[in-house]
Amino acid sequence: MEILGIILLLTLFWSIRGLIGLFHRHNPIVIILYIIFLFPFAYCHMLILGIFGSSKKAVIKRKVEEEVEYSELLEKEKKKKKKKIK
Repeated sequence: MEILGIILLLTLFWSIRGLIGLFHRHNPIVIILYIIFLFPFAYCHMLILGIFGSSKKAVIKRKVEEEVEYSELLEKEKKKKKKKIK
């Protein structure tokens, strides 16, 4: 009986974590409609995202790295344009 309680608790934790992950990634209105109309698929999606999804810190770190990469690429393009003009 204790094992079943632990499994239910972990499932609930992962589901909530997945739901939060969905809200961070997508439009809240779309998520609500997704849950209302496609609940079995949405619940499985939340569970899988909760178990295997990236943490908030990892998502923020990835976004920062993408921004840095974009700004570096932008600087290179500006330098190329300056060289072409001269």
